Amino acid sequence: MNKKKEQQVKIMIQKELRYLGYNPKYYGTKYMMDAIFILYCYGNDIDNNLSKYVYPIISKKYNKTMQNIRCNMINATDLMILECEEIRLMRYLKYFNYSKPGPKKIIEAVLNRINKKYL
Repeated sequence: MNKKKEQQVKIMIQKELRYLGYNPKYYGTKYMMDAIFILYCYGNDIDNNLSKYVYPIISKKYNKTMQNIRCNMINATDLMILECEEIRLMRYLKYFNYSKPGPKKIIEAVLNRINKKYL
């Protein structure tokens, strides 16, 4: 992937997460952006275990434990849920009944949106 497209994808990811209500100042949001970008670049097979493939890359990049990465992503997602309108979140995730999403569901939804725009 060339630098221009890489930058476009990163901006797109950031816009999607902001739309949902993620605060870009939180570490968990940065880790979510990295996770989405990694999955976009290396094949977005979300069925693969994030702990096995994605968290190790992020933890090495930031010199943090995988548990720290995971907890920060969960905290950022919990805070986003408090900020985001329920109907917006339901439409974004294509839920018919509201249920609290975890980071994996958010990652999957953002990847799907980005793939629709770039493929």
